[in-house]
Amino acid sequence: MKLKALAAVAVSTLVLASCSEAPKQAEETTNENTQEVATVEVATYKAEEKSKVNWRGEVAGVYGHDGYVHLDNGTLEMKGNEIIGGTFVVDMTNIIPTDSSSSSYQSDEDIAKLVGHLSTEDFFHTGEHPTSTFVITSVNGNEVKGNLTVRGNTNEETMNIENLEVKGDEVFMTGKMVFNRQNYDVSWVHFMKDMILSDDIAITYSLVAKKM
Repeated sequence: MKLKALAAVAVSTLVLASCSEAPKQAEETTNENTQEVATVEVATYKAEEKSKVNWRGEVAGVYGHDGYVHLDNGTLEMKGNEIIGGTFVVDMTNIIPTDSSSSSYQSDEDIAKLVGHLSTEDFFHTGEHPTSTFVITSVNGNEVKGNLTVRGNTNEETMNIENLEVKGDEVFMTGKMVFNRQNYDVSWVHFMKDMILSDDIAITYSLVAKKM
């Protein structure tokens, strides 16, 4: 009987000891995980001047105008190698056409006329709206959603990432976005009946940003 009593006491002691250690072990594991998560750095990168924002508009597949605009300001927020936010401001007062695909716009005078027209109320009304912005709201893989503001109108648009690299203190990112100009009151209609200006404006970007 004494042996049985001693055995029962020993079993009870082991059970109590294991129960008391389990929360401690769980707590230690939780603390380790917390420390690991805390080591992931959240950093802000500032766009450099060599970043490019290119645009293209088509006229019924007959010809197109293309060019680029400058980033007035841009920041990208990253957690490790993942994008978690960002804001980009484009200077709309400095539209530079390249028009490599259009034979009808070769002279400096023609290009100046095109820039002048794009700056009017027919298009971007840059006197009243000198900048356009894109603010990232969510990221899912290579699909970035954000609020695009053009001419004071804001709509959700999708920016696709084609390539993203983090090298040292710099981030390199390329991709594209297509938005409907009608959603932003860019509603000019071609004066020639057979010439239809596409509603889609295609944006391709090449971002180079350095850690702040």
